Amino acid sequence: MNRFYQQLLKQPEGKTLEFKQDLSSPKPMMKAIVAFANTAGGRLIIGLSDDRKILGVDDPLSQEERLCSMIADSIAPRLVPNIEMVTIKNKTILIAEVFLRRVLLFCSEKIETVISLMYGCSVVASSEMINQ
Repeated sequence: MNRFYQQLLKQPEGKTLEFKQDLSSPKPMMKAIVAFANTAGGRLIIGLSDDRKILGVDDPLSQEERLCSMIADSIAPRLVPNIEMVTIKNKTILIAEVFLRRVLLFCSEKIETVISLMYGCSVVASSEMINQ
């Protein structure tokens, strides 16, 4: 495993790093990706437990395609993160790197309406949007 990934996996979860075991709960993943894009960027690592145990993902190519589809169907305007498949101890994890966007992103109603704001940005939202 290359040194960059060794260091990355030692870091705690925070504003720019999120660990998920699998793709079974799309809402939290889409919220994290939107928050990364609207703030400082970040990485979502799939196939890793919260205590950093490497679980890997079954059928990595299929899971990468599924993640891309979830992002395309759930986030607007369009966001295309850099997704890498990294094999560690014979287990493959997915790392989605999201870069800061200058355009405000949100999750669509298919998942849940979520608005994550960039620092210093003001947005007027209807009470209906806020209550969702």
